[in-house]
Amino acid sequence: MASRTPSLESLPGANSISSLERGSLSPLTLSGSSPPASDSAVCDLREFDGLDTICTICRETFIDPKVLNCFHTFCRPCLEREQTHPDKVTCVTCRVDSTLPAGGVHGLLTNLVIAAAVEQDADLLGPSRANAGSPTARCTGCKSKESDAVARCIDCANYLCPNCVMAHQFMHCFEGHRVLPFGDLKDDKMSLLGTTLTANGDKTAFCPRHKNDILKYFCRTCSVPVCKECTILEHPAAMHDCEHLTDAGPKQLELMQQIVTEAKTRATEIRHVVKTVEHAAGKLQVQYHKAQNEINDTFQFYRSMLEERKQELLKELESLFSTKQIALTVVGQKAQETVDKIYQTCDFIERLTKCANLAEILMFRKLLDTKLQALMSSNPEQSMQTACELEFVSNYQAIQVGVRNTFGYVRSSSEANVGPSKQPPIARPTTNGCLLNGGSSSSSSSVNGSSNSLNGGIHLPSGLNGVLDRPYTNGLIGHTSQSTSPFESNIISKRFNSVNSLGPFSTASLGDINLNGINPYEKWSNGGCDSLFPPSTPDPYSLGASALPDPIMDLTNKLISTAIFPPKSQIKRQKMIYHCKFGEFGVMEGQFTEPSGVAVNAQNDIIVADTNNHRIQIFDKEGRFKFQFGECGKRDGQLLYPNRVAVVRTSGDIIVTERSPTHQIQIYNQYGQFVRKFGANILQHPRGVTVDNKGRIVVVECKVMRVIIFDQIGNVLQKFGCSKHLEFPNGVVVNDKQEIFISDNRAHCVKVFNYEGIYLRQIGGEGVTNYPIGVGINAAGEILIADNHNNFNLTIFTQDGQLVSALESKVKHAQCFDVALMDDGSVVLASKDYRLYIYRYVQVPPIGM
Repeated sequence: MASRTPSLESLPGANSISSLERGSLSPLTLSGSSPPASDSAVCDLREFDGLDTICTICRETFIDPKVLNCFHTFCRPCLEREQTHPDKVTCVTCRVDSTLPAGGVHGLLTNLVIAAAVEQDADLLGPSRANAGSPTARCTGCKSKESDAVARCIDCANYLCPNCVMAHQFMHCFEGHRVLPFGDLKDDKMSLLGTTLTANGDKTAFCPRHKNDILKYFCRTCSVPVCKECTILEHPAAMHDCEHLTDAGPKQLELMQQIVTEAKTRATEIRHVVKTVEHAAGKLQVQYHKAQNEINDTFQFYRSMLEERKQELLKELESLFSTKQIALTVVGQKAQETVDKIYQTCDFIERLTKCANLAEILMFRKLLDTKLQALMSSNPEQSMQTACELEFVSNYQAIQVGVRNTFGYVRSSSEANVGPSKQPPIARPTTNGCLLNGGSSSSSSSVNGSSNSLNGGIHLPSGLNGVLDRPYTNGLIGHTSQSTSPFESNIISKRFNSVNSLGPFSTASLGDINLNGINPYEKWSNGGCDSLFPPSTPDPYSLGASALPDPIMDLTNKLISTAIFPPKSQIKRQKMIYHCKFGEFGVMEGQFTEPSGVAVNAQNDIIVADTNNHRIQIFDKEGRFKFQFGECGKRDGQLLYPNRVAVVRTSGDIIVTERSPTHQIQIYNQYGQFVRKFGANILQHPRGVTVDNKGRIVVVECKVMRVIIFDQIGNVLQKFGCSKHLEFPNGVVVNDKQEIFISDNRAHCVKVFNYEGIYLRQIGGEGVTNYPIGVGINAAGEILIADNHNNFNLTIFTQDGQLVSALESKVKHAQCFDVALMDDGSVVLASKDYRLYIYRYVQVPPIGM
């Protein structure tokens, strides 16, 4: 094997121009190497026909072409100029980052095909020019442009003059560079080129890390060729599986070819998908225009309803105005009569004083006092003020919430889950939670033109507390059949008389018991048949007395007869009553549209996550409003659908989790001032949150069934999946032993894990803790599991799972969001009727089975 950097004396014809005729160089060619064993190992020069040897960055011939992870090739000097990060380089073509090896850009793999093509061009142009009498190749390794090249460095990709050859021989910066003199290689260019492009056979390639060692082995563990030095240092036999390259090469080449074949097959399949894109685009366009029409129709319907309501109010105003005018006229008439009577009485007395003596005058004293006192006690000013009181009272914030709740939303099938329909951005649950009784969803329109009725049995959202709370006296209710507008009639028929267009409450969804109208976070937390079956009392806001359609009735009968809920436990529960309740629907202070989460701080203040109002409200332990913070938005200090809260007991900091689209954690201090936010790129479906005694934030996620533990800076301390054990987690609490208690709504129990993700035990079970909505630890260290199956139930266990006591509420709570424990032995319940209840429980051992 020839010297890696030959001496100047060893260069044949070093000072001869004719020496340029005798060199065909390639990146991996060794001086003195023999041609390949067979012609099959030689790459035909025609393989490079049409191959682009121009770098797209510098627009010049490639110099040491390097391949990135995206398989784009650029010059090594160009990549070094483009490099802005020490550990990676970004492709200028596709903007994909490539992680750099230990050697930086120089350590990237060389594109041997392009390098060979560049060498071919250089060899064919350089020596041929010399033969043709054209200018000879000059040195490209130094500033001298007049020196003739006598050799070529493979690593620098430069022609070298004698001085540059000497520099390569003695300078440390060129150590390991492979310098090839222009020798008697002209007649053997094809063999040399074959050596470059053939990785197997007798030809050799040098290790990029150990320049003087030949790649003789293949590490199966790392899937990379290595030299003998590598097998000792970087790839020791104890940890890496290495075998000789001649043995592993054919098998690895076969695997590579197999992968290429599979990739081409997959590309063919994807190409068929590409062909259907045009058809899908057309379908999307149709759906887009259909949705546009539905939005416009809904707007027109809204406008007609608003116009009708406006006319109704104007008529009411006109009637009141006329009444007030008449009242004012009456007040004026009575006032004038009073004035006349006063003057009449006064005139009588004046005449009397002129004609009668003192005794006769005093005989009228009592009558005069009585008469004048009665006349002077008249107060027409007050009657006039009352008669002038006439105004229109509106609530713009409530109107905004109402429009968002009822106008509709755009639904799009998710790539990950195409089953349930998308939850509207602001969803107000119905008061009684009934869906099969023609219950209106929070949207009036969707992409497919949904209707919110079942065969005409309309059930409008009841109880917007002052906005939509009262019946329409001249609107839709009771006057649908009298509508004279054809457009309005069509809209009403589209919205309320279509059995085949049920929107989120489609029969298919109902058939799957998939209640799409309910928030997907909440539909398994209803905990009772109240959310599935209609009440026995008639709804005053229902149109018509028509029964449910037969398919729905059949489905209802099946649901009733199938016993989809666990049987009631035989445990006798002690009754408990609430001693405080507060809250109502609305957007003002102390009002809620969705109190999804609740927590209690060290001062027993109650912190409530008002989800659809995008804020946090704080109340004292008696339910009196203290303050609030947050507004809708994504900037610092703003909230977007906060769904759960927790408190750091030592500092009073408030931990807030937000559901989609932000799905992040925000931290505020005890006064509501923003501190920081994090987790948006980590969390997916945060469902429960708590803080342990060391201030670590523990979050449990539904759907992905995962637990993530953060510190208060936002660093992930631990995370683990528990999909094998959880079905629908919705609450979490931790003890001082680093044990995590997670309430599982569908598994009817609490699952216990440690901080390493190891499943420890189960507390509760079907028939005892059906559909739990939350879990807590009281001052005695006991586990309280709350559920609202039929009633609001509290079941108390030891941390080992032994039943201590069981309680139930006297008042029925059909649907609840969350619970939190207070220090005085009370529990705060956030209900879907927009109220919070505080129950004080007394632990009584359960009476036997």
